[in-house]
Amino acid sequence: MKYIFKILILVFACFNQLLADTGLPKEYYKLSGDSAKKYFFNYFKNRIEAENNKILHERRFIISLNRTINLDTSLGTYKKLKELQEKYKVKNIYDYNQYLERIDIIPTSLALAQAVTESGWGKSRFFKEANNIFGHWTYNPKIGMIPLRRPAGQKHFIRIFPNLQASISAYMRNLNRTAAYSDFRKKRKKMRESENIINGLSLSDTMNKYSGIGHDYVKILRSIIKTNDLVSLDKKFQSNLNKTYLIPINTN
Repeated sequence: MKYIFKILILVFACFNQLLADTGLPKEYYKLSGDSAKKYFFNYFKNRIEAENNKILHERRFIISLNRTINLDTSLGTYKKLKELQEKYKVKNIYDYNQYLERIDIIPTSLALAQAVTESGWGKSRFFKEANNIFGHWTYNPKIGMIPLRRPAGQKHFIRIFPNLQASISAYMRNLNRTAAYSDFRKKRKKMRESENIINGLSLSDTMNKYSGIGHDYVKILRSIIKTNDLVSLDKKFQSNLNKTYLIPINTN
């Protein structure tokens, strides 16, 4: 019992450390070349996988309901389902196909490539001052900072996050529910149904709407993923998963 208690304390401490992260450690900025790359990828790999594990627990919950409809609204199960409906913007609370299409992982390779691109390897002003890894905008001045070169008449802000993990969470939620990334979700769904590894190199082709430079943005992501063999991280993470998380979507 004491051993289990110690493990729980350790897990809680690690989770709190993730939440407390604000910016990269100073030691990172003293590195260059391959050393800096390795540090960056290792630093964010665990944080990305931690967020994917949260998503997979949500996915397992949806699967556990076994497509049950007309749940008792007073039950905690219904309330949790309602929370996920709102989080992922699912129109019909019992549309399990849509839940499973939206509640799924963002491959580590894709997340890392976008983190590199959007944060300039963690050296952008938005990253350092706002914990904003992925270039998120907001129109709420209470949680945003004004871009230095914002065109006259524009009202958007760069969103400020309390920590890096919050930025990763928002990024994944964005890809999993926003209409602009429906092609991403459809392609990922086909990968899941065919029991293939969900890999970021293939899915990067659907990211042309993430940036104003369109297809050139896709080229940048693909280059980062291929040059650094990041798909190997997708394979390693997914090969260790409990198959319960990975039940394909039933389209009947």
